[in-house]
Amino acid sequence: MAVSVSLAAASTVGDAEQGEPDAFGPTLHLEYTPEQLVNSVDVFMYFVPLNSLTAVSVQTAPNTSFSAGVINWQREDGRNNSFTLTCDFEITGSGLYKVVYEPNEMIGLVSRGNTNDRRITGLLDWIQLDDACRGRVEASGRIQNGDAVIDEVAVSFNRGKQRSPVTIALYDVPRVEGRYEYGNRQNSTIARVNTLTFQRSDGAPRMSVEIAAVRKAHQSEGLFSSITAMFANLLLSAQPVSVVGNETMLEFGLALFHKKTEFTFPVAETLTTSLENAQVTAF
Repeated sequence: MAVSVSLAAASTVGDAEQGEPDAFGPTLHLEYTPEQLVNSVDVFMYFVPLNSLTAVSVQTAPNTSFSAGVINWQREDGRNNSFTLTCDFEITGSGLYKVVYEPNEMIGLVSRGNTNDRRITGLLDWIQLDDACRGRVEASGRIQNGDAVIDEVAVSFNRGKQRSPVTIALYDVPRVEGRYEYGNRQNSTIARVNTLTFQRSDGAPRMSVEIAAVRKAHQSEGLFSSITAMFANLLLSAQPVSVVGNETMLEFGLALFHKKTEFTFPVAETLTTSLENAQVTAF
């Protein structure tokens, strides 16, 4: 089962796509202790809609009780003024947090308005977290002219080889009567995500995705799913993300380097439901 995620870059998505946000989003509190998980999952996972190239909406299940926070901090210095920063995080509680991608925009971006292909494949339907999580943020960089520069930030959801609670849903759309329509989607697939990696880039930014298992939407996850994921990771190319989203992740790594106690996100211009109307404090 070959898996790919198709996220074609948009020409512009408001100011966010230009990397020049004009307003502030939610603030993430960084306590570096397991006794202070004060962030709601909406805030902790805000980087997901922030990196989207299409309109997205956020859904939470009733009685969702997730609380999240960074629980420790460790820095290791390497050669040539390099360093690696490791911060573990925890998401406790239960419930569901889901980011849903607007299908018409997704289809339009991937197809680029071209209907020559018989089908378009690997479109992203949603990404969700449905259980508690022990994860890790690793930021690597260098000291240049006395200042820290972050080159890569990796967010892992399977610290200690625990099962990641983060999954994505993918689908294909065949061409029917000269059109691609979400209602005709096929081959719905679920992939369990271990790690998302953001890197400094001079060109269009991309995010690497490491998956742990792949299965058909109607099937259960098993050994074959894990074996399939091994091959899928070999085929899965880095995916385009928004400029402001990628820059924000590098800035987040810098905030961790300086052991800041707060980090404020820019506004996710693609988020159709504002967090002002959602739960943004600890549940």
